Amino acid sequence: MAEHDFDKTEQATPKRQQDAREKGQVAKSQEIPSVAVLLMGAAVLYFIFPRVYSNFLDLTSNILSSSGTMQITQDNIYPFGAGILKRVFFTIVPFLLMVTVAGAASNILQIGFIFSLQSLEIKLSRINPAEGLNRIFSLHSIADMIKAILKIAIIGYTAYILIRREFGNFPTLMDMDVEAILSYIVWLTLRLVIWTGAILVMLAALDFGFRKWEHQKSLRMTKQEIKEEFRQAEGDPLIKARIRSLQREMARKRMMADVPKADVIITNPTHLAVAISYKNGEMRAPRVVAKGAGIIAEKIREIAKANAVVIVENKPLAQTLYKIVEIGEEVPTNLYKAVAEILAYVYRLKRRV
Repeated sequence: MAEHDFDKTEQATPKRQQDAREKGQVAKSQEIPSVAVLLMGAAVLYFIFPRVYSNFLDLTSNILSSSGTMQITQDNIYPFGAGILKRVFFTIVPFLLMVTVAGAASNILQIGFIFSLQSLEIKLSRINPAEGLNRIFSLHSIADMIKAILKIAIIGYTAYILIRREFGNFPTLMDMDVEAILSYIVWLTLRLVIWTGAILVMLAALDFGFRKWEHQKSLRMTKQEIKEEFRQAEGDPLIKARIRSLQREMARKRMMADVPKADVIITNPTHLAVAISYKNGEMRAPRVVAKGAGIIAEKIREIAKANAVVIVENKPLAQTLYKIVEIGEEVPTNLYKAVAEILAYVYRLKRRV
């Protein structure tokens, strides 16, 4: 049964977000690069306009002055045209460079550096007419269309109010020279960009917030999906339990293999059994090589009897060793005396035999 969107009530896990990012699925607003390019372009034009105006004026003057004297031939048409294009290019290249940097930086600030080939994969659903119609008439597309209409309406109304205030100045432009008219047009354009730019910045911020919310909503997960992801990351609990069981069984077998090498088995007398080993010159202190309770204690005693290992009953010592000393650890110093007495007793028995 398919899961419905209302079942996805949990926030996306870091792994889900990282997987989406690797696929190129990120929260991104197309409005922010547009605003960045517009504002950067206006700022660059404001600072370099005098030089651009001077260069183009000089270039136009040179072309017009040489048009009457220069004879266009097959030999000089290419150098002449290349010279014009080169001068135009180096005049506008600061503008092109800065708006390119602004567009790239605005995208990087939104989503960071992403290189994903998965977004370039060919999907048949993209060329499916039915899927295409669904995308065109989807709620998302309708929302984008409404947003675009509102943006155009707001910006158009703002531009209208600003220009309407200047209607009274337009007739006076007829008495101005070309340079003054251009300066006025640049000043009016700059005001228009500032006003509309401020509105576009607010709209871009709202759009980015909406895209962020929409992206997080699309990544929401069901509780079952979170459980499945945790199970995949941590491993199936049943498999992990089986592995732990096998590990305990292997450790138990290794422990039982050390029982015949022990010097003494200390019991309490039936419930607990602790195997002690001491090799003079090889060990600093006696060491617990095996221990167990219940069935394991019984198995230790059986192996000890089969291999003629001495079994000594000492309830307090057996209980203390079982609780505080792990297998392979040395006996603590506060138990040296009690263990040494038992080992001395064992050694005396072995000498008698």
